[in-house]
Formats: sequence, C-alpha cells, structure tokens
Amino acid sequence: MGNQHDFFKGIMTVRVRGKLIEAFLQACTRRGCQITNMQRISEDEILMSIRLNEWTIYRQLRRKYRIKLSIIDGKGIPFLYKQMLKKTSLVIAFIIGVIFIFLLSNTLWSIKIDGLTPELEANVESKLKSYGVSPGKITIGMNDPNEIQSKLLNDIPDLLWVGVKKQGTSYQLYGVEKTIHDTDKNNRPSNLVAAKKGMVVKTFIKKGRPLVSVYDVVKKGQPLATGVLVEDVDTFVHAEGEVIAETWYKVEQHLPLKQVLQLTDGKIENQYSLRIGSLQIPVWGWWKGKEGDFREETQTTKWKILNKEMPVQLLTLSHYRIDMQTLEGTKERLEQIGVQTGAQSLKQHLSKDSEIKGQKVLHHRNENGKVKLILLFKVHENIAVTKYISQGD
Repeated sequence: MGNQHDFFKGIMTVRVRGKLIEAFLQACTRRGCQITNMQRISEDEILMSIRLNEWTIYRQLRRKYRIKLSIIDGKGIPFLYKQMLKKTSLVIAFIIGVIFIFLLSNTLWSIKIDGLTPELEANVESKLKSYGVSPGKITIGMNDPNEIQSKLLNDIPDLLWVGVKKQGTSYQLYGVEKTIHDTDKNNRPSNLVAAKKGMVVKTFIKKGRPLVSVYDVVKKGQPLATGVLVEDVDTFVHAEGEVIAETWYKVEQHLPLKQVLQLTDGKIENQYSLRIGSLQIPVWGWWKGKEGDFREETQTTKWKILNKEMPVQLLTLSHYRIDMQTLEGTKERLEQIGVQTGAQSLKQHLSKDSEIKGQKVLHHRNENGKVKLILLFKVHENIAVTKYISQGD
C-alpha cells in the first residue's frame, strides 16, 4: 500500500553531493522524510529516492549543510500529469486525426452504375439520393446494400435486376434493364428476299424453307427462303437466317497526276523581339529581307525569377526556306493509291460483316492533269432481308 501511495503522490530519484551528507540525511529524517533505494556513488555523492511532497524540506536543509541536490528522474501520477500537459497539443492532434480518419473511412465518396441506359441510370441516381445515398454522405445509418437493392427493384419497374455492392468508400451497382420484345413482330409470317443482285456462296437458314442453293445467281427482290413450311397448307413461320452472296461494286476515282511537295532545305533565318504586355520591340534580324517562299514558326521564351514570371518575353520568329518540287506518279503507283482509297470509301457503305474479296481496274485514263480510275470490287455480304407475308393473299 505504501508503494502505491507513493506512486500517487510522486517519487523522485535525487543525486546528493557534499561533505556532510550523513548529517544532512539525519536532519531530513528527523523532519519526517522517508528515504529509499540509497546508493553510494562515492564518498561525497549518493543516489536516493524521496517523496515529491517532501522536496521542500530537502531544499530548506541543503543550504545549512552545503549540499547540492539534482533531480535525476521522477515517477508517479504528478509527473505523468505534467508530461501530458506538455503534450496536450500532440494529444489533441492525435484525437482530431483519429476522428478525421474515422469520418473519411465512413464517408461515401463515389457511386458507379454499369449496365444501364443513361436515362435509367439517372433514374437510379435520383432514387439513391432520395434514400440518402449520395457522395459526401456518412455511411453510418445508411441502408445496407440488400435493402437498397430491394428498394430500387420495387421503385423502378424498368429494372429487371440490380446488384449493389459496397467496396471501401464507394458503391458499385450493376443493373439489367427489362427488354420488351415485340413478340407479334417476331412471330409474324415472313420470307427472306434478296436486297441486291449476287451469286450465293453460303446459306444459313434458322427458320423457314430455303429456296436457293450455293452458286445460284439471284436478282434483287427474289425470295431466298420462305416462311411457308408446306405448300398448299396454311403453316407459316417467321423466316430467319443469312444468305451470303458475292456482289460487285463499281467505284470511280480521280487522282492528280502530279503532286506538289513543299520541302525545307534546312536554311533558317531568325528574327528576335521583346514583348512587354502588348508592346513588341524588334531586337535582331528585323532588317533581313525575305526572298523566296518561307514557312514561319513562332516561339515564346518566358523568364522567371524566384518562381515569379517576368513581364518581359522573348519572341523568336523562324523563317524556313521552302523548295517546291513537283512529282509525277507512275501508273502502277496511282492504281495502288486508287485501290486503297476506293476500298476505304466502299467500306464506309458496307455492313460490318461484309468482306472485300478482290478488286480489278476496269478503266485507266488521263484527263486534264488527273487520272480517272474505274475499279470493280468483289464483296461477300449478307443480302437477305425480311419481307412479311400478307395472309390474306
């Protein structure tokens, strides 16, 4: 109990130096002081433990016995309290830091929604906001993901399914929209007819009865597959499938026979000037003449002093001398360019599944400084289109 009492009151380790140490300690003891853990360092020096509340007595008697006292260490509640007072700012900063981290980790920072159209996504965001789920809100007290999922499905009829997942400080949502199929349209009896002329190279009829075979040449509008399964019997289906045919496209190209190239010979003439605000002052090279063709480039140099931009800038105007050269393309090179550009132009008008299988130059002629090319491209594409059957016929 005595040690605990001393801990609450405070204990100090003190160094005592002097010639009359024994007399000094006897005087302190007569005044009621308690001394523990005494260690003699030398004849004139000892270490000992005393109570903090008796420190005044030791200080009163030290002058009489010419003793020097030095505090080495302190233990107990008073010293801990004193240390805490010294570190109050650190403690407060630590508490504030803990609160700040707690708030950051429990704040919703982002909501990501995938799989929905922009209109439906906006509707979901509006509903989430009405639930109190929006970026910047504290997640404590928010509905859990399962409850949010259930509310969204009940409140938004266009949602077939939605998944809500909390990942750290964000919500991840993935939704599936209800698709309304036009069953009447897909079940209406129909045929497949040719959208253009071509030679059949491949057929794949999912529903219906095929009417053409590979290598058949068909015309535009010709039936390729019928939804009438049995002749003379009213049994109809919605014909579906693909008929890949070889089709032909004629493309006309006009290319310049001669090309003018601008070449720089490497010679540069520079002009320098200073710009102060809207004022521009010529410094060097302004007297040089400009003979021939030039290409100009301007470069601005900014100066800084102590990371502050100065109001004065250096403008460098570079003149690159240009040499105009005319090149005349060969027949083979022009045909190659024509085929490439023609194929690129044709692809813009074809479906993604179409494929160019070959090309041929039908006509090559020079006209008024240009080359006229007529090209024939061979293409494999799906020519089957749906044509509905009128059952009253």
